[in-house]
Amino acid sequence: MSRQSLKFVLLILAMPLTAICAFAQEKGVSAPARAPVEDRSAEAFDLERLDRQLREQREEIERLRAMLMEQARLIEELRLRLEDRVAGRDKMVEPTGARLEGDRPATGRMADHIGGEAKVEGRLARVERRAGEAGEAAQKQLGSISFSGDLRLRYESFYGQVNALPNASNPSIVGNDLTSRQRFRVRARLAIRGSIGRDLAWGLRLATGSYADDISTNQTLTDFFNRKPFSLDQAFVAWTPKRVPGLRLQGGKFEAPWLHTEMTFDDDLQFEGFSQSYARDFKVGALRNLTLVAWQLPFLERNAAFILDQNGKLLADESRRAGRDLALFGGQARARFALGDKAALTVSAAEIYFMGTQFITPARFFGSDVQLPVAVKIPANGTTPAQTVTAQLTIPRDWFVSGNANLGLSMATNNAVNRDGRLASGFNLIDLIGKLELTHSRRFPVTLIFNSVINTQAHPVIVAGPNGQDVRLPNGENAGYWAEVQIGKTRERGDLQLGYTLMRIEKDAVLTPFNFSDIERQSDVRAHRFSFAYAVDQRVVLSLTGIVTQRMNGLLGAFGNTPPGSLNHPTTRLQMDTTFRF
Repeated sequence: MSRQSLKFVLLILAMPLTAICAFAQEKGVSAPARAPVEDRSAEAFDLERLDRQLREQREEIERLRAMLMEQARLIEELRLRLEDRVAGRDKMVEPTGARLEGDRPATGRMADHIGGEAKVEGRLARVERRAGEAGEAAQKQLGSISFSGDLRLRYESFYGQVNALPNASNPSIVGNDLTSRQRFRVRARLAIRGSIGRDLAWGLRLATGSYADDISTNQTLTDFFNRKPFSLDQAFVAWTPKRVPGLRLQGGKFEAPWLHTEMTFDDDLQFEGFSQSYARDFKVGALRNLTLVAWQLPFLERNAAFILDQNGKLLADESRRAGRDLALFGGQARARFALGDKAALTVSAAEIYFMGTQFITPARFFGSDVQLPVAVKIPANGTTPAQTVTAQLTIPRDWFVSGNANLGLSMATNNAVNRDGRLASGFNLIDLIGKLELTHSRRFPVTLIFNSVINTQAHPVIVAGPNGQDVRLPNGENAGYWAEVQIGKTRERGDLQLGYTLMRIEKDAVLTPFNFSDIERQSDVRAHRFSFAYAVDQRVVLSLTGIVTQRMNGLLGAFGNTPPGSLNHPTTRLQMDTTFRF
């Protein structure tokens, strides 16, 4: 063996001892002192002591290795749980039993725990990619779909109500105090919204409420625990072409697409028909937005009529009257102006035309029946002049609810009625609104609203005069005013909102089947509404509303000649609501 080879072998044999000494020094074990050459005896180099120290170090190393393995096991267990959750979501994308590429048994994962985090991120990325691909495929078939709704529980009470019958104590006047009334009500609504492609949107909504009530979706907790109706409240399709930004064409059953207050239309009323709107935004000057809206809304389709006189001759006018459909047409222009950074003003002008309202017969529900006024004409006979006899006709409520009879009935009992039992006026409303929004305070924004309406088709009221002759009474009851202030909001937890509304609605200012249903009478009324709301949570709101109403022209109205001294107390209606939104 050459000298160089011998040096190499000695160097190899010396490396373990050098490493052991270095490790021992690192752990605080001192190396044995170099004994003088002349003292190299049994105690010069205590191999037994060195061996014991090495064993202790090996035991320490094994203990640290066990701790490291335990930590690795815990990390691996946590990673496996995360992957199981990811895999659970991934099952919606992949068939049952399928595994993502790169899956390996747990024993294999134990060996590569150092790169586990990177692998989890890779798996999450693959899951998100595949979920996105599945979502795109589903959207191509069904379009995007979202769900929302609300549940409202209400306690409601009435105080100060009176009727219009002769007074029990003094029959020369009218009006009797009624007992107070309390009731519990519930409202549930479920809305589904979706889109098809880029240009089409659709919506459905189901809601509680009586079929015979065209406004309220409240359901009174009564009728011996019977089931409550849950029916179609909205169903529409809207086309918003991307090539024409701001254009929206929709048809079906939908909420009002124009700006209004509840003086003309209750917020819960859902319209049926078609609407078109075009909106354009501006960034120059104070004008920020200009919107034009038009609508065509049929609200009563009637059977064809063929009426003959007593001689068998066709009565063309009567046939057209009996078979005429009723509809609502209108248009609105509104503009929004910026009055600085913290104020905005919206103004609107609308014309609202009800076609065929002179053919509406007011009716009133009484339990399972509907009572409506009718007029019977008795022709002249000899010396007896022609007469008109007015009476109340009772028909089953189901006739009106089903809509099969097409009778043209309405709950419009507040508008003026001619002696023949039909509405005296037509209704063509000029509706003007101003809305000022002040956002100087983020938590307490202020909104001021003023609305005035004029009915240009108010007609004289025909009543029975001496000898059965028609008497025409002038009708100046054609104006309405609405002033409202709101302070605060209910969007976030802890928000507060206060509100006050003043209403003055004359007899024929608006068509009463459609406007604010919570006031005691929907026309010929002065009313004050106070409201307070508190957001317990972003989705839970508590509110208290008080409405005080009084008839402007006495119990018998503007054309009823209420006897002096008759009762006309203000009526108070309290509503305590808890609303859950989702």
